[in-house]
Amino acid sequence: MSDFSDNSFLNDELLGLIPDENILSGLLSSEQTLANLAGVFFPFQNDGRERQTLAATEFPDLNSRYRVLVEQIPAIVFMSFLDRAISEAYISPQIETMLGFTQAEWLQDPVRWFEQLHDDDKIRWSVEAAQMFLTGEPLKSVYRVKARDGRVVWFHCEAKMVRRTDGRPWFIHGVAFDISELKKKETELNRALNALSRSEKMQRNIFEFAPDTMLVVNRRGEIENVNSQIRKMFGYEPDEVIGKNILELLPERFRGAHLVHQQNFMKRPHLREMGGGLELFATRKDGSEFPADIILSPIETEGDLFVIAVVRDITRRKHDEQTLLNYAEQQNVLSRRLIEIQEAERRRIALELHDEIGQILTGLKLSLEITARQKDGQSIEQAQNLVNDLMLKVRKLSLDLRPATLDHLGLLSAFLGLIRNFSAQTGVAVDFRHTGLENRRFAPEIETSVYRVVQEALTNIARHAKVKKAHIRVWIDENLLNLTVEDEGRGFDVEKILAAGNSTGVAGMRERVLFLGGRFQIESTENKGTIISASWQINQ
Repeated sequence: MSDFSDNSFLNDELLGLIPDENILSGLLSSEQTLANLAGVFFPFQNDGRERQTLAATEFPDLNSRYRVLVEQIPAIVFMSFLDRAISEAYISPQIETMLGFTQAEWLQDPVRWFEQLHDDDKIRWSVEAAQMFLTGEPLKSVYRVKARDGRVVWFHCEAKMVRRTDGRPWFIHGVAFDISELKKKETELNRALNALSRSEKMQRNIFEFAPDTMLVVNRRGEIENVNSQIRKMFGYEPDEVIGKNILELLPERFRGAHLVHQQNFMKRPHLREMGGGLELFATRKDGSEFPADIILSPIETEGDLFVIAVVRDITRRKHDEQTLLNYAEQQNVLSRRLIEIQEAERRRIALELHDEIGQILTGLKLSLEITARQKDGQSIEQAQNLVNDLMLKVRKLSLDLRPATLDHLGLLSAFLGLIRNFSAQTGVAVDFRHTGLENRRFAPEIETSVYRVVQEALTNIARHAKVKKAHIRVWIDENLLNLTVEDEGRGFDVEKILAAGNSTGVAGMRERVLFLGGRFQIESTENKGTIISASWQINQ
């Protein structure tokens, strides 16, 4: 983060948002004033017209699978919409482990986070938050937070404000990592260095066996001492870096900017992160780079100033964060696809109602009108036929939407009914073979997914394959329910169809399977046929 002790980098607009000392004193005791502060940073009015329900198409989609992934991260993940009520915010359950507050307690009070912030960090947070809101730059800093039991917990916080497409701020999301142990080691190290004359051996042991690379840097930025972790993290022997400037451990493209930060830090030394909000990287001896956190801690000994630089390799953390972002994007794409499939199904039902059932009802109405005027027995018979036809159409539509046998009798009965009706309507024979389905029920979502994949596959065969026979195989193998649907018809170019994005049938089948953690594969060759394979994890 930047050195906020020097406000010269702030413009007038930003300075105008920073409360003076008297106002900050009132913030600590006045809930109303805290609400006013929230109004400064969240100036959106929620009059009911702009409030929107989190739809499946909005990012991020915190469904159950997304929450499971988030809640495995050993950090507090938080999200707050700037134009919505506090009830629509999110904080991961690690809040209870780290600070002793439940999710509900934390979210019930919109200013609890500010109340629990350490008093000495409130002003700095105000400056850094104001900079994020005005410039859109990510917030990266270290704060102390008071736990329920009075403990002070150190957090490395990273937050980002996401804007809507029209530029308006939308929501803030971020992660807070508990670095209390690291701070504890720094404290111990500082004490050991201050007592160097009395405890040289203990100081050296703490220094050497710390889990991160630790360097002692003088006023000029030159490395005076370093622990043995330099070998593992950077590939240097300790003697090789003694006397070098610490900036030589950074990529050359960052050195100019960090030299300015280094000079400013030496003028006003205090505990802070190195990097000023940048994505910070370190350079190994072989020239390769890795993402790093560098925390600077000043110490004074015998009138001279030294800085302890603690370097941590955060490659794995960055990978986890990217994995989380990629997964969220996949969920977003999946949500859009599911909505497209739902809309396609609604359009089909609407056409069915309009083109078939609507026409039958119109004919029935005319027949009844003629009967009423003429008392014609033939018209009554015609009306009865129309009613019978209407009943068949409604029954077919109902079965297409959700076969009752699937709920009451299970997959095998539902498959037999589906295949019987399919062959009667299309003239395509189906060779259906199965193992392990007799008298067996599965989770409702699994049965629905398997049934819909078979239903869609048969529909595609009838429409496109131009064959007289199809093959379906269903079997149980250990903890998997396996399915193949095969035809020897026209086939198609799978990659071309999927790339075009106009095959909701193929996409829908795949997404139904993947949504439940299954495996889906489609192989097709033009003029040779198509094979659809899928498997679902089941509980024995």
